[in-house]
Amino acid sequence: MIRFRHGTKAVSLPPGELWAAGHPETDVYRDTSARELWSIIRDVDGGVPWREAVAQRYASGNPWLHQIVTSPARDLFFRLHPPPPGASVIDVGAGWGQIALSLARNCTVTALEPTQERLAFVLAAARQEASASRMHFVQASLFDVTFEASFDLACCIGALEWVPKYRDGDPREVQIDFLKRLHALLVHGGHLVVGIENRLGLKYLMGAADDHLAAPNVAVFEAGLADQKWRALAGSPLRVFTFTRAELADMLSAAGFSELQFFGALPDYKLPRQIIPLGPKVDDFFRQGGHVNEHDGSDGRTLACQAELRSHYRSLAQLGIASDFVPSFFVRCRRAG
Repeated sequence: MIRFRHGTKAVSLPPGELWAAGHPETDVYRDTSARELWSIIRDVDGGVPWREAVAQRYASGNPWLHQIVTSPARDLFFRLHPPPPGASVIDVGAGWGQIALSLARNCTVTALEPTQERLAFVLAAARQEASASRMHFVQASLFDVTFEASFDLACCIGALEWVPKYRDGDPREVQIDFLKRLHALLVHGGHLVVGIENRLGLKYLMGAADDHLAAPNVAVFEAGLADQKWRALAGSPLRVFTFTRAELADMLSAAGFSELQFFGALPDYKLPRQIIPLGPKVDDFFRQGGHVNEHDGSDGRTLACQAELRSHYRSLAQLGIASDFVPSFFVRCRRAG
């Protein structure tokens, strides 16, 4: 049983149950139509294995989304750095449930996700995997709920950059507020894991499209200039931001986190094949000829500039600074106390 408040409403939610505010959120992130996902859910509820149901819909028509949803690489960080068995975990922005479902094999997991049909998919998949009894399903934004429970681990994978798009206010302040709310979820000594692209990822500096905007040479710049460029290109303010290592460390520290551990994720945090602690190990990887083919993060196409990436990474490694140009980060940090 977990307890939380949504506005003035007190909620007690038993394991295996889904709670929603009573009306679906409309301004939420979607990577496919609600109609299509509800169709997949009906197939899963009807007995089609969930990975097969996703493959039937997307393996040919949208292979990038198919990989994002079904690849076993999705939970690699948590297989390399697992929480203790029986830990209490909250997955904030749970999406299609790739992290929550994996962690629920050995932990109790709360999946917090504002998109109605996405959370319904996670529940359907969890029931199929016989893990729903170790999970709670909450359809809400983190800004709208206050949990009585304290969690050992909070996961924020691919969510932090999107937060200002669905919340008014200065984007950086909105993101820091979000991080502070994550901090408040944790027991003293509990951990947060963030997965996010690196604003100064080498491929972006070389002109690859940003994963979120599907446009090059915008998000790679500092926030003010990036906003100017996006307004000129799209006619609207920029509300989706990624960060350098230093910027991200500053935001996490401002939210109260300590003991920050950064890892480079290659080719990205979404489908990682190599996860390397930042510092000398990253430089050693590239100096010794290590390479993982990089892709356009908006559609999964392999980039044509692999030889150029290899050359630049080797040069940066010789300078001892390759860590700051990896395409994605995982960050593990701690609530002090």
